Amino acid sequence: MGKKITLRESELVSLIERIINEQYNPDKLYNRWYIVDRLNNAPLRLRKYIKTLPEIDCYDDKGNKKVCTTIPEVIYVYLTGRY
Repeated sequence: MGKKITLRESELVSLIERIINEQYNPDKLYNRWYIVDRLNNAPLRLRKYIKTLPEIDCYDDKGNKKVCTTIPEVIYVYLTGRY
């Protein structure tokens, strides 16, 4: 049986607002190394996505070359803790 969590109304409202404001953007670029590192501890069905992630050259704020990727929505949901 699941654990029961009690929330005050204000906590519930802030949680709902946070979820509404977090929007999945399929075009957003993420650091590929970070995504692969986080997925290494994920369930097997999510780890399978590692091989399909595209490698896109991009630059950080300081002009350093990085390898970025876009992610599917299921990975976004997992990374935000709602999987």
